[in-house]
Amino acid sequence: MKQKLTDLVMSEKTITTGDEEQKLLEILASVLDGLSSVISANTELILHDMRNPAHSTFAIVNGHVTGRQVGDPIIAAPVDDKGFDLLLDTRPPSKGITTSVGRYRSKTKDGRELLSMTVLLRNKKGVPFASVCANTDLTDYQLLHASLGRLLARQTEPEPKEPGHRPTIDELIEDIVSGAIQRAGVPVALMDKSEKLKVVSELTKRGVFMIKGAVERVAQSLSVTRFTVYNYLEELGQPRGDNLDPAAAPVRSKQPAAKRPAKKRGVTLP
Repeated sequence: MKQKLTDLVMSEKTITTGDEEQKLLEILASVLDGLSSVISANTELILHDMRNPAHSTFAIVNGHVTGRQVGDPIIAAPVDDKGFDLLLDTRPPSKGITTSVGRYRSKTKDGRELLSMTVLLRNKKGVPFASVCANTDLTDYQLLHASLGRLLARQTEPEPKEPGHRPTIDELIEDIVSGAIQRAGVPVALMDKSEKLKVVSELTKRGVFMIKGAVERVAQSLSVTRFTVYNYLEELGQPRGDNLDPAAAPVRSKQPAAKRPAKKRGVTLP
């Protein structure tokens, strides 16, 4: 049986960029657009441009699942997103250009459980430049009253929600940092080094230090200097925080140690 042309969802896009990484991002965005016509409305697909962490969301389908939209930062990701584990795993180019992790559980900010997967793409130098993620909202399955309309391929876009306040990067960082401190269970004024290290470790896994200026904000929250935060990152195996602004990292003095004055013959110097 032939299907009418009016029943088909068709689109066309011309890609003219000569930048190979940018070209691949444009191709992947078209793939997500095509998949949007066959996936259910409770599954989010998202493409990140890892070259721009502060505005990494390059393309997104069903952004209502996590409340994200194009231009949002990488740290707006769900809680317990294992994609950051891939991102923080430094590996040489010889190890391949893609890594993935799938079927892990993460959560939205309002507590809904997600079934998630992440594929990370690296360039020939081993530097991450893109990632594709999928998050399926498990709420309907868990409550046993999922409607067929959400499970079948959707034919129309979900009705847009009323625009509301979208948190800024500063607000996102403050929320993530305060949450990590609360989970530590100890007031900052009473924290010892190990407890502050635990907080910095959690913030590293959440990708906070990928955002320029985050070190200073975290230092203020923990009542330490930014140099102390850099030392914590080094102890955690993240020298200078990897993606941190190199200009902000502490600079070690290269001046030679001062020489002790020579003793004069016949005179004992103190």
